[in-house]
Formats: sequence, structure tokens, C-alpha cells
Amino acid sequence: MNADQQLIQPAYEDAVKLLYSKLFDAYAGAGGDAAQIQQAEQNFTTGIGLAQTSRDRAIALLAQPAATRQAGS
Repeated sequence: MNADQQLIQPAYEDAVKLLYSKLFDAYAGAGGDAAQIQQAEQNFTTGIGLAQTSRDRAIALLAQPAATRQAGS
């Protein structure tokens, strides 16, 4: 893992932990309702995808030269 990844990885892990916690809570609150379970799973899957994309884009942005980052501001 390079330095950029080491900076971003903990934030990604925190997002995954939060998503897992929400999934667990949704399962517990669903009371076996299939529609609620399906919605919880969809929310979790969407959230994981967003977290992964955000992590990857943040790492890519940090990997850019400083001059390139400032020009995009």
C-alpha cells in the first residue's frame, strides 16, 4: 500500500463499518419483512460501491502532481 492509499484507507474502512452497522440495524428492524431486507441490501450495495469509487478517486487525486491539483481548483 503506497502513502496515498495509507491516507485514504482508514476513511474507507470507517465508511464500510458505518454501512455494515446500518445493514445490521435494518436487518434487525425488518422483522423478516422481505421488502425491507431487500431495500437494506440494496442500500448497502450502493453504499459500498460509492465508498469504493470515492476511495479510488481520492487516491487518484492525491497521486496527481500538486500543480495539476491546484489548476483544477
